[in-house]
Amino acid sequence: MMFNTWQIGLDIQYESIRAVAVQRQRQGWQLRHWWHLSLPEGTFRDGLLTNAEAFTKTLADWRNELPFRHQLRVSFPTQRTLQRPVPAPDKRLSEPASETYIASATARQLQMSPAQLCWDYLASQDVADPHLIVAARQTDVAALLKNLATVRLYPATLTPAASALSTLITPCHLEACQYLVHHENNHWLWVSTDASRRWGWADTSTVPTISDLCQQLTAEPELVALSHVHSEPFPIGVLPLNAWGALSRLQPPLPRHGGMFTVAIGLAIGRISR
Repeated sequence: MMFNTWQIGLDIQYESIRAVAVQRQRQGWQLRHWWHLSLPEGTFRDGLLTNAEAFTKTLADWRNELPFRHQLRVSFPTQRTLQRPVPAPDKRLSEPASETYIASATARQLQMSPAQLCWDYLASQDVADPHLIVAARQTDVAALLKNLATVRLYPATLTPAASALSTLITPCHLEACQYLVHHENNHWLWVSTDASRRWGWADTSTVPTISDLCQQLTAEPELVALSHVHSEPFPIGVLPLNAWGALSRLQPPLPRHGGMFTVAIGLAIGRISR
């Protein structure tokens, strides 16, 4: 039945919402639809929703276009999330006890109570290595989910936008790169290609160019794959990141500038842990 389900990546940015729907076919991912929904200025500020009415109004009509069978994967502002290493729990602990330990250890590091956090983790493969915890404020997550539910949108996942880039590494054949980078209007998103899958965000006011970002990441430009949200001259030395290459079947019309949908495609084709 999953073959009949549209997997939809919904990338929420300051000025617009970008969505891509795909279906899993035997030969790979098939594009079903894409959407670009403009948002009024001031709908978001610093990653926080400040105009819920405009946000839900924009999504309401779009919701009516979706088929009954769909699975929604939504981006969460990378700048509103934190990553922290936490020592792996004793393997003798039960799963509930392990999760209690991880939640408490994360909360202590952030000087917050566990009830104030939503968190997930990437388990380490070696007991000597720490788990990588991803945490966000419960109030931020609850506000986004509440507004999505207002228009009958119920995400299967909320994923930091930068983290979604990692799903493009293999289908776009970019394993030889050190980093995948996506350039938005006022910030950079990046993810490492090594086993750690580290990811992050940088403001263009402090890191204005890809050269500056490479220096910050201690990466060689020729080992960085880059996509842009807008059409602009491509920097010399870096590799292109074409997220549409992850899809085996495309159908026109396609967007004039495909880089705007890089994160949405990453969300759409990502796996969901069960």
